[in-house]
Amino acid sequence: MVLSASPQDQPDSLDCIARDLVAFKDARGPLSYGELARRVGELRIERGIPAASAYPARTTVYDVFRPGRSRMDPVLVHDIVRALGANDTEADTWVERYHRVRRLTEPSARQRPTPAVDAPAPIDRPSLLPAAPTRRRFAPLTLVGCLLLNVVGLVVVQHLHLPLYLDMVGTAVAAIVFGPWYGVAMGLLTNLCGVVVGIPGAAPFALVNAVGALVWGYGVRRFGMGGDIVRYFQLNLLVALACSLVGAPLNVLLFAGFSGHGSDTVTLSLETMGLPMVAAAFSTNLFTSVIDKLLTGFIALIVLVWLRGATGVPTPHVPLIDHLRAPLAPRWVLDPGRRRLTLV
Repeated sequence: MVLSASPQDQPDSLDCIARDLVAFKDARGPLSYGELARRVGELRIERGIPAASAYPARTTVYDVFRPGRSRMDPVLVHDIVRALGANDTEADTWVERYHRVRRLTEPSARQRPTPAVDAPAPIDRPSLLPAAPTRRRFAPLTLVGCLLLNVVGLVVVQHLHLPLYLDMVGTAVAAIVFGPWYGVAMGLLTNLCGVVVGIPGAAPFALVNAVGALVWGYGVRRFGMGGDIVRYFQLNLLVALACSLVGAPLNVLLFAGFSGHGSDTVTLSLETMGLPMVAAAFSTNLFTSVIDKLLTGFIALIVLVWLRGATGVPTPHVPLIDHLRAPLAPRWVLDPGRRRLTLV
């Protein structure tokens, strides 16, 4: 439904459209321009537009609601109305109203070429939209990159004798983007490569990598733990606990608690303090794993945000990524409808 707040004897104008859009937005309840920009971006992604170019800036969305405009982007107007909950027919009515106002206010526009921004092109014609990136297109390069991340982390930790692992960043990325069993395959391949590059102790711990992949993958896909930063933090803690429950017994059974990892110094210190070797090994593994998996999980999140922006890799199970990619740099601007400063 198109709201019209102008008197009947007053001709329609772009200012009237802007005022009616403000009323239409306010009728939907409190909604920031930043949130509206995010919704517009999600609609465009659904149409096949790459995520890197789908999200409009907050100020661009705000300008549509600002009086004093000489023209508007009709496609953006359509997307804003759709993002406010209207259907395609209602959104098309707003666009038709805009073009009608343009014809009335600029009669000479019929004698000159119409700017491309005002062309009443079909809104959702697939042939005019960039093709959506597919999993098949980016999967090989992404998986190779995941393997390199894991192997580089494995080698750096081994040579610097760090009390961390850092060999599961690629596993987390693969499990979240492609699914848990892709992550399992990535983890097994990583530990195989660890043997090849001269880390023989890596082979038995392939099971730890696989368990981490399953928790990351099913955590975001089945239990929705990629929805916000708190749940994602909790997911990484669960990964740490699961990996310790597998890794600590392996370390004790196969290496008597001392596998040659940098964390062995912590185990030795705890044993020297009088703690039994098994308890010292378990305590060290859990403490190290918590720090490592939190660091690994958030490095993986940074990689995922970059991948989403650079290649459009789909991450529908992790809304947190879209929130992080939403336009930043909020600022205070004058809301024309409420005549007060609003954060956008």
